[in-house]
Amino acid sequence: MLHLVYRFRPTVKARADLAAFWQWIADRQLWFYADLDMVLGTRWYTVTVGDDVHCLEHHVTFADEAEWGRYRREISARSRDPEWEKRRTDQDEWYEILDARILTDPIIPIPLPTPEQPGRGSDVAALALRSRVLLDRARFVTLATSGPVGPWSSTVNYVVLNQPLRLLWYSLRDARHSMNIANWPLVAGSIFRTGLTGSDAPSGIPIDGAQFTGECHEVTAEELPAYYDHYYESNFPDPGIRAEWMLPLDEFRADGPRRFYRLDIDRWWLYDAQRWTEDKHDTRIEVSVAAIDR
Repeated sequence: MLHLVYRFRPTVKARADLAAFWQWIADRQLWFYADLDMVLGTRWYTVTVGDDVHCLEHHVTFADEAEWGRYRREISARSRDPEWEKRRTDQDEWYEILDARILTDPIIPIPLPTPEQPGRGSDVAALALRSRVLLDRARFVTLATSGPVGPWSSTVNYVVLNQPLRLLWYSLRDARHSMNIANWPLVAGSIFRTGLTGSDAPSGIPIDGAQFTGECHEVTAEELPAYYDHYYESNFPDPGIRAEWMLPLDEFRADGPRRFYRLDIDRWWLYDAQRWTEDKHDTRIEVSVAAIDR
């Protein structure tokens, strides 16, 4: 990984109204990094001890130097838009750029052992916890199905159902993966997260992921109201945002174009991050579905 690091000194205006300053930072972050898919993550820090106390550090992470170069070209292209460039340079009202530097990760991951970063085959509870965090935070799954014209993969936005452990999403009835499920309900899938840091990064690795197999079926008319409510309440906890995204219930029944689908997970394999730090073998550890369920 490559990390672009800036140091900023807040202006008199920023120090006079820190609440407004941090809100400006938050708003600008959403605007500035919109659609910059080469940016894997950003972090903000405040210097509390040492030189330049109360200054800020801003870290921007890229996969490699090529992606950083793509970022620079995109920012250069955007700066040719006068309105975009004017908004970018408004930063001068809030902070002064002190310096910038580039950091890179070590050539091998440096692990930090904790109870939540187990070795191979150890601590079932910790492996189950990692699996649960992955399920709860990933939000999207790549689904593998098979049908009359061959295999197919698709990405769907899921929520979790518990006891037993299941995934729930909706799709168009005539989508290829939906038609495959109607013909052959046995499926497989993968879930992953990137840009992980700190205790979220297993064995110091900035990614985590899992694969699974299971059986998938269309939600029945009798089950629909309960699953419909659970999906939207879990996916969009804020009532205002939920109202913007919520489709009418009639879309999911009778001749409606969509259906909810429930996937019952029967086997689950977690990325073996510790093994990768030892010999660079890309392997998985099977974790009991019953241990993950709650």
